[in-house]
Formats: sequence, structure tokens, C-alpha cells
Amino acid sequence: MLLAGALAGSALVAAPGTASAAARAAGPGSAPAAVVPSGPGTELSAASFTQMTVDDAGGRVWIAGDRVYPDGSRDGELIGVLYAGAGPAVASAHMAAPLSGVAVEPDGSKVYAGQSEHVAAYSHFNGSLYPLDPIPAPADDCGRELVHTGGRLFFTSRPAASPGNCADGLGSVGVAATAEGGTAGEVMYTSTRVHLEGGPGGLLVTAPERWSPADDPDLGIYRVTDGSDGNLLEFLGERRFTEDGTREGMDFRDAGFSADGSVLAVADGVRGTVLLDGHNARFLENRYAPLPEGVAPTAVAFSPDGKWFAQGGAASGDEADLTLAFADPSVERQPLRISFDDEAAGRRVVPRGMEFSGDGEQLFVVTSDEEGTRFWLHTIQTREALAPSRLVDVTHGPAVAGAPFRVSGDLDGPAPTRAPRLTVQRLSDSEVVDLPSVPVAEDGTFVLEDVLPERAGNVQYVLGYAGDEVHSLSEYWLVVDTVEASNTADPGGRQPARGAPAPSPAG
Repeated sequence: MLLAGALAGSALVAAPGTASAAARAAGPGSAPAAVVPSGPGTELSAASFTQMTVDDAGGRVWIAGDRVYPDGSRDGELIGVLYAGAGPAVASAHMAAPLSGVAVEPDGSKVYAGQSEHVAAYSHFNGSLYPLDPIPAPADDCGRELVHTGGRLFFTSRPAASPGNCADGLGSVGVAATAEGGTAGEVMYTSTRVHLEGGPGGLLVTAPERWSPADDPDLGIYRVTDGSDGNLLEFLGERRFTEDGTREGMDFRDAGFSADGSVLAVADGVRGTVLLDGHNARFLENRYAPLPEGVAPTAVAFSPDGKWFAQGGAASGDEADLTLAFADPSVERQPLRISFDDEAAGRRVVPRGMEFSGDGEQLFVVTSDEEGTRFWLHTIQTREALAPSRLVDVTHGPAVAGAPFRVSGDLDGPAPTRAPRLTVQRLSDSEVVDLPSVPVAEDGTFVLEDVLPERAGNVQYVLGYAGDEVHSLSEYWLVVDTVEASNTADPGGRQPARGAPAPSPAG
């Protein structure tokens, strides 16, 4: 039968910018979403993590951190894990520690990593890294962040006021020069450590760290311009999370823009996920189901294809550390919930530890142990969050060589706005024939009518459903033994199919 295209869920109403408590429960009469344990991840060699970025052109996930050797020595390690494209499974470059921050050119040709006295640059081709002249930058003792947006490379710099003291002093956000004549320099100065996040259309977020719970830093949204008027950044808006001093200020963990730049999601240590308008920083209603109660938020990400939204956190026990939902909150379906609670998987999602591939088909997640000294990279196939669909109750009439043949069945799962159709292939001997697609009725039933080959023998039909925006694809192989007309015992009878559903990629 055709079921609703959603499982549990309903439109959620919340205070501006925050997730409502009502969203923590499924809709009336529905079961809570199950929490799925993660599989083992790929353990990274780095003993620290600062930033990650996805290189769609080169098919790699780039991660910056430091590596500690058995003798206690340390160096900076830039690693690129292959998920598509060409070259060795892992590309790497080693440099002086500490190493912090990573960014990549949109065409994948260059990779950048933050050093204390400069920004290191490498050309990249098929898994090989070749050092280039470093990019000048003010000294940094507190951890650089890098982001490439609007055709420019931006980075933070902050010298410690005294050894180990990053709470005081003056930092800056700088921009690198370009081969086309874009000049280098500082675009703003900051009194506290600041985080950067890029977005579509040259969007740039600056999010200062608070120096005490009572501090209320202001998050700023900008757009990169050509600088023809002397200003490289166009100010779009700013937001303080509490302006009356009655609550704690923004406790920034991560931020991410929606595919069209209209929404900025912020992972806040106090409030969970906060949604802001990407054009003016005003609070938006949050209709996404939040992380479970007691899970500390650490990361947020929208997929570049506009389909998915992920929230990461640090949970205890088997609570969900990750939720993967449709970016369109009107799709009423429980998110996929994953728990990282294993010695081979890590225990929590690290701050700023999630990014999607450009096509939205994969979500890359970095997790750590509780001490934050071991790290794992997970690749989650987003199709796992799709609702399943199945071809069931498939039966057929008499299978007489050269005679009309009728198959009926049911597509169980989808209830899309437009009627689905099934693709059909017939295989007999060495011949493969594509038959006309078969419509599915409103109640999910379908009927396939065909004329069997003249020669008796084994015939197979492959029924396929391509899926839709929220449902996975499915396939069914129907195996039929045809007989000569003279051997037919009951021309009007029906017999069950000898086929079975093929395993669905969505499980």
C-alpha cells in the first residue's frame, strides 16, 4: 500500500532561533526515532584536530592537525583522505607544529594550512602535494582558521599576550593577495579569538569567542566584494545572542550556511542550534528536531545540494551524537540518528567536525575519544536517511510461451505528489528488452502486462522504482519458468512469483 511520505514529525514552533522542547518527541501516535550505532571509522594519524574542508574537485577531505611521535616530538600534519577522484588513498604533508586551519581552492589545485609565522601553501595533483611560497601573515600563537570564499583566502592571526595566554591581546582577520591583483592586508581587528566560516556567493561569517559567560560577542555576516570602493567586505548584519545581559552570550562551536545562503545555522554551547537569516543575521524560527536532551552541540552543516541538514554533538552513552535530516523542515520525517560510542569509532563529534560532499551524497564526520587525543573520520551515505520502499506481494498468472502474461503487485512506501512509475526489463536467453514503464495506482498497486517469448524456458523480469525526494530506490527480480501451451494445467489459475526483492541500497 502507499504510506505517508513521512514517518513521525509535525511542524514545530519554537522561540526565535532556538529548537523547541516539543521537537524532542515524535508526533502524536508515532514511535521515537531509533538511534543507530555507527560503524568503525578510519583512525587518523593526527593527535589534534583544528579544521577540515572538502575538496570536491580533487575528491578529498583535507584535515589539519598535529602528529605526536613515540619519542614525544611533534610536527604539523596536513592529510587528504580520498573519497573520489585519483591518487593514493591518503595524501599528506608535514611541517612545523603547531598546524591549524585548512582551506582549498575551488578547483582543488592548491591547499593551504596555517602555521605560526605564515600560511603554508601547496599545489595538489592526484594526491601529490608540492610546496609553494608561503603566504605572509601576522604571527599566530592561538590557532589560525582559514576559509576560501568569494575568490579570496581569509585567515585569522592572534599572537598570545604571554606564553599560553590567548585571552588578551589584539588579533586580526587577514586576506591573501591574488595573482589577479587582489592585494593582501588586514580586513578587521579583533580583541578576542575569532572563528571564520564561508558560504555561497562570497558570504563570510566572523564569530568571536566569549571570554566569560557574561560576555556577549557579536557574530557578523559579510559578503566579499571586488574591493573597487576600497572595502573588500560588505557588511550585511550582526547578531548578539542576548542584548539585555540576563542570559549567557553566544558560546560558538560551529556555523554553516544553507545551499542558497538564506539561512545560517550556528551550533551554540548554551542554546543548541540557532538559525539566523543569512542576509541580515535576524533570528529565524527553528523547525528542526534538536539533538537529544543533554547532548552538547559541536557541529552543524548544510549540504551544498540543498537537501540535507546535519547536527553533531557530544553525548554520553548511546544517545545520538549526530542527526541527519532533510534541509526542508516541511518534510515530516524523523531524522537519522547515529551514536558514536565505540573504541573504533570515537565517542563524540568534534567541534567543526562535519562537512558534506558537493553532491550531498556523503557526510564526512570527525569524531574523537573523550580525551580528545585520538580522531576518526567517518563517511556517512546520506541515502541512509531516506525512507525505504519495497515491491511486495508480486504474483503472476499462467506463464505460457508466446501467450499474454500478467504480473501484479504493490509498491510499499511512497506517497509522492506525482504517481510513481516502475521500470521493467525482461531477460530471456541472452536477450534483454526494456519494456514500457508501469504506472502505480494511488493505493500502491500495479499491473504489468506482457507477451512472453515464443520459446519456453526461463524468463526474468526486473522491476525497479527509482525513488523520489524522500524515498530510496528499490528493485525486484521475478523469475518465471514458461511452459509450452500443451503443458498448461490451469490456464486461468494464478501462482506466486518465484522472485524476491533485491537488497535495497537504503537497507
